[in-house]
Amino acid sequence: VLSSERSLRLLMSLLCISLAAAPSYSSAVPPRAGSALHAATAGRSPAAVAVAGRRALLDAVAVSAAGSILAGLPLAASASGGATAGKYTTIPVAKRRYFGRVKQGVFEFLNMGGAVEKGDFKSQPVTAFFSQTIVSTSARQKSGCAMSDNCKVKEEYSSRWEDLQLSMFLLGNAFRLDSGKPPEKVKQVKEAKAFFSEVEKLQRAMRQNNAAEAKARFASATNALDVYLNDVELPPTVDDVYSSKADTKVPSLCQGSFCV
Repeated sequence: VLSSERSLRLLMSLLCISLAAAPSYSSAVPPRAGSALHAATAGRSPAAVAVAGRRALLDAVAVSAAGSILAGLPLAASASGGATAGKYTTIPVAKRRYFGRVKQGVFEFLNMGGAVEKGDFKSQPVTAFFSQTIVSTSARQKSGCAMSDNCKVKEEYSSRWEDLQLSMFLLGNAFRLDSGKPPEKVKQVKEAKAFFSEVEKLQRAMRQNNAAEAKARFASATNALDVYLNDVELPPTVDDVYSSKADTKVPSLCQGSFCV
């Protein structure tokens, strides 16, 4: 947006300069025969010819200036598909927003592996992954609202498991290639749901204190997760990137002094 405004200001400045510097045409220097200006001014008075010549010059300057400015502007990135055709692709945006959250979720999921192997389903890594410990909505007072209970926004929590499901879904859906395709038919979303299903079976096995079934489901969930990670361009679960906590903050994207 900022680049467009600067470009328009530059274009207007060029037009103003051209208007001041443009020479007047007189009948002493008639338009060249066969030219567009000659055809447009045939049979007209010298004053009309002068005005037409001046306008023709300004039109030419405007077209030239606009072409030069537009040529220097960055083109919109190719869209990820029909869903964003003509706009900046959603894939880089989704990566910037959700890579950190997905990495952190994978880190905490894999951190349960040792406890699942031992059959210790009450251990801290397990409870931390499924417990409501993440602040999803901060408590605040609504702006421009009278002092009442309805004006207060209560603090809400979610679990790392719930946040991982949401971020995996949103990241996977960004890879769709057809705007008409619903999310449930996007390959990456299907792969995410396959992982979700295995984790739910893992939870069921842990509630039943079935150690053997829990181990099998954890292994199946890890395999399903690897399939998803590959198709959203993230490293597999054996990569060292998941050996420590990830930065879940969304990095700012800036162009000059304008940031989003």
